[in-house]
Amino acid sequence: MNIESLKSRLASNGQEHLLNYWDDLSNEEKEQFYKELNSLDYEEINRDFKTAMQTLQSASEKIDDLLQPLPAEVCGSISTCDKNTLKNYQTQGLEQIGNSKVAVLLLAGGQGTRLGVPYPKGMYNVGLLSEKTLYQLQAERILKLQRLAKAQTGKECVIPWYIMTSEHTKQATEDFFKSHNHFGLKKENVVLFEQNLLPCIGFDGKIILGNKNKVALAPDGNGGLYRALRRSKVLDDLQKRSIQYIHVYCVDNILVKMADPVFIGFCMSKGANCGAKVVQKAFPKEPVGVVCKVEDKYQVVEYSEITVKTAERCND
Repeated sequence: MNIESLKSRLASNGQEHLLNYWDDLSNEEKEQFYKELNSLDYEEINRDFKTAMQTLQSASEKIDDLLQPLPAEVCGSISTCDKNTLKNYQTQGLEQIGNSKVAVLLLAGGQGTRLGVPYPKGMYNVGLLSEKTLYQLQAERILKLQRLAKAQTGKECVIPWYIMTSEHTKQATEDFFKSHNHFGLKKENVVLFEQNLLPCIGFDGKIILGNKNKVALAPDGNGGLYRALRRSKVLDDLQKRSIQYIHVYCVDNILVKMADPVFIGFCMSKGANCGAKVVQKAFPKEPVGVVCKVEDKYQVVEYSEITVKTAERCND
């Protein structure tokens, strides 16, 4: 262990407090803690903290004057679109699914704490008469979609299911799928991978200790998806399977239309690199985020960032 080198790195990045209890540790604890501290990229952590604080500061400023509605040409609506167009979208989407060009990616790193259960959300029985869990409902929708695509294209197809878990949910999720025979899906087409952990940081920019010889860590959130895809080799698997379209969704969306062929077809018709499916606001003050443009960039603006006057604005 080169403790002097580590001390120097920590000091130059304002994190020297992490060694406050170094002298209280046993030799074994010191060795483990040294490995953990030495593996962290403090420059990147400090950059991320600075960016987060800048974002937080700008979010606290009302951005009403910068909001712009989405251009009509990039939007579509199930309720206003004619049946023939919707049918064409569906045909295009099923064609891609039938050619095994579509995958679904599930964000399932959260525990069921708010649901009052000590296991991953996807294992939750929501109280249907069938007693099916969220995972079972979603697996059956994949199977059904594969049958629909085969009926149209005449081809056997696969919709690979990539499930991003966390340190707290991966093993339980793996065991659950195994005990239910992957709900009829082939094991190799249900790919579990783990999102990464980041050090917890206080508002002063200091990394928080979980105890004397352990940094407090937490899952890096939905934004950590891209890094996790790369590190877990899921990107390689997507390329190997020649996947061109990926539907990303969250585990607790019980009404989700997995790899919705209509939405896929719509996005294809627009030549979109990325699409977001939303529901229309029921009333101006409804507490939901708004998809719009801010300084010419597409984004979701939280309802708490918009004044009532702006929330009530509408176009033709």
